[in-house]
Amino acid sequence: MLSIENIEKLSHLSFAIKNFLKLYPWKNCSPENSSILKKKLSECNVAIVSSAGLINKVNHLPFDHSIKFGDTSFRVINSNVEKNDLKEYHRSDTFDHSNIKSDPFSVLPIPHLFDLAKEGFIKSVNDRHISLMGSIISPSKLINESIPKIIEIFNEDKVDIAIFIPV
Repeated sequence: MLSIENIEKLSHLSFAIKNFLKLYPWKNCSPENSSILKKKLSECNVAIVSSAGLINKVNHLPFDHSIKFGDTSFRVINSNVEKNDLKEYHRSDTFDHSNIKSDPFSVLPIPHLFDLAKEGFIKSVNDRHISLMGSIISPSKLINESIPKIIEIFNEDKVDIAIFIPV
């Protein structure tokens, strides 16, 4: 069982949230299948998947916080998105949201990927990235419905590497 009291970074949390985290049904996130990258990073098209709950406020609806076990939908974020067009809708109270609000690229680092491409470390930055909302307590709909659609998008785009950024 997770011992919240022993994790210094979580010591600021309320009693209720600490108890919730103690009882939370943590899932094993180890992949059942994996594959070895068969090309150099400098030949790869890279995309990001973030669970920060970011939307492009110009053309996306917010994530729905009223869904009891979590909103399993996703938003496609284009590479040319402006920082000021991103807005966070993560529903968890277990962390400080201020850094995400001040710099959404801290959890969706598209500009950093462009720097890596410019340096030749990666070949290209995919045009589309994925934003999910974290705090999905019952992930079956996410796994069975959303993830296959995300994989389809990345297959269409010929994404070689997806960087997952959990929030």
